[in-house]
This record gives sequence, C-alpha cells and structure tokens, in this order.
Amino acid sequence: MTSNGDVYSFGILLLEVMTGKKPTDDIFNEDLSLHTFASTSFPDQVIDVIDGSVIVEQSTEAKAKKMEECLISIIKIGVSCSMDSPPQRMSIEDVVHELQHILDVLRHN
Repeated sequence: MTSNGDVYSFGILLLEVMTGKKPTDDIFNEDLSLHTFASTSFPDQVIDVIDGSVIVEQSTEAKAKKMEECLISIIKIGVSCSMDSPPQRMSIEDVVHELQHILDVLRHN
C-alpha cells in the first residue's frame, strides 16, 4: 500500500459519491470506466454526470453558479486522483488544499 494507492481509492470513492455510479455498474466495461465517464464530461457536460441527489437548489443565480463551480472542482479532484499512472495523480496535500478551498467558497456563499 502506498499513498498513491490511497489517493486513487479516494478519487474513485469521490467519483462514486458525486456520480451515483459504481465502477462495477453494467455501463462500465473495458472501453468505459468510472474515471473516463467523468473525465470525458469536461468541460461542458460535467453537471450532466453528477447525481441529481447531490445537487442542492440555490436561491439565486449567483449562488447556483458558485455551487456548480464547486461541484465541477470536486469532479476534477476525483478525476485527478484516479489517473491510471501514479505520478499523474494529485498529491494528498493538494487534495486537502483544494477541498479546503471548496469549503471556504461554499461557506462564503
């Protein structure tokens, strides 16, 4: 076990939570994985892969835009953590920093 393996597992878990899909779902095969499902949605269809139960209605357009940006950032973290090659994966320190930034943005929403 290495921290790179832990980062990969975290990335897959994050993508599962955000998309509502599991890597073992029938739609995934040798040509389509949970990682590629999420990564190919960038930049324009990211919201389409997010599970509807994750999206919270916002009272203003500005708040909705901020929430959308945060959800996209979370998917980016999941994709970055679940890269096939360990050196390409986001470091756990960067993950924590990015998640803290997202939390700060949401707190000031």
